[in-house]
Amino acid sequence: MKFGLLARKTRRNGEITARVLLLSINLCLAGGLAGVCLTGCQSQKSVDPRSLTPMVSVEGSDTMGDLLKIWADEFMKNNPSVPVSINKGDTSQGIAALINRTTDLASASRDLTDDEVVLSHKHKVRLKKVAVARDSVAVFVNGDNPVEDVTMEELKDIFNGKIANWSKVGGKDEPIQVFAREEGSGTTKFFVGHVLKKTKIAPSAKTVESIEIMMDSIASNKNAIGYAGMGAASEAHGKVKSLKLQLINGGTAVGATAATAITGYPLSRPLFMFMDHEPKPSAQKFIDFCLSPEGQKLVETAGYASIDRK
Repeated sequence: MKFGLLARKTRRNGEITARVLLLSINLCLAGGLAGVCLTGCQSQKSVDPRSLTPMVSVEGSDTMGDLLKIWADEFMKNNPSVPVSINKGDTSQGIAALINRTTDLASASRDLTDDEVVLSHKHKVRLKKVAVARDSVAVFVNGDNPVEDVTMEELKDIFNGKIANWSKVGGKDEPIQVFAREEGSGTTKFFVGHVLKKTKIAPSAKTVESIEIMMDSIASNKNAIGYAGMGAASEAHGKVKSLKLQLINGGTAVGATAATAITGYPLSRPLFMFMDHEPKPSAQKFIDFCLSPEGQKLVETAGYASIDRK
């Protein structure tokens, strides 16, 4: 009897232990699932830090830097509660920041690349593009250079290194020094695509990382040649000049001006602002100002062509 009672107690204790263990496992699983649910819910409800402030941050194109500053200064006069922050770099940098949600607007002197489209889809970011001005990529030389114009074919051969002396295009018997912007520059991508096409910039070319350095380099080197948005000449205070371009040898040579940015100049392009498909209200308000009649007048003042110009 004592043995049987002991056995029943042992079994019952075992059942109790098993039930306690099963209950503990269920509680752990429930707690884990609740944690997963809580984490998931928190992720779904995570707040975009850009929406926590009315400040409008703009990052990207160096070409658009001066124009953006003019826009921002005038916008903030009428909207003192909405500060505008501008970070000049290059187009690639601005678009990357927008995709990573660290800026509100990306200023760009070119369209999206295929890689950027893929990256935006990967990050589940829907982007919207707005043309805000028109520009031309001007070809700059030192102010003392006697050359006034070149054909598009000659321009290609100068930058790919096939033509290495100014005497080949009507200049002095001096070696040509090519200057180019960095690879991430929207202006470089545009220039390579429209001028060099299937060729590459000469290995002897010197790379510079800003419009200011480009203009200073050309101003201080009598044999230099480089490229930038047409408004860049103001950076060099008259020490550089832009070459006129001929589509074909013997054709009409056309200079880079606001008027020819619409028709005539072979290297004209739109300037863009990229944003989220549904930007925060203050960012949309800034874009609306840039596109307004007042904003477009400032485009012309800055030396670019208004998108409304006919």
